[in-house]
Amino acid sequence: MTNYNGSIADIYIIDDYTDAQQNAFVAQLAATYLPDLLVAHSLCGYGCSDHASWTQRGYAASFPFEAKFGEDNPWIHWSLDTWANSGSQAEHARKFTRLGLAWLAELSEEGSDRIFGSGFEN
Repeated sequence: MTNYNGSIADIYIIDDYTDAQQNAFVAQLAATYLPDLLVAHSLCGYGCSDHASWTQRGYAASFPFEAKFGEDNPWIHWSLDTWANSGSQAEHARKFTRLGLAWLAELSEEGSDRIFGSGFEN
């Protein structure tokens, strides 16, 4: 759910069934480390992926997604969800990899002190 470029923005943060503070953190990561990416927001309208279960159980979950909900990969989770139907490239998925690496860097031991204070145990 990261390689189909179906909408204008690069990454859409799904705002329902997620944690608002975590979503703001992810958006700030993108603004800080990946200013060339356009980040927008969208809604599923229901618990459309794993993030809903994590949120329901009290975890701060976010759901960065490939497109505005409803403009996403029409072949998702079935046999036509192929490399060829993503243009035989992974350029859109690379944006999510970069966001994930920014998240890891920010929450590294040194970065976690900036976010959570020096008492954070990792």
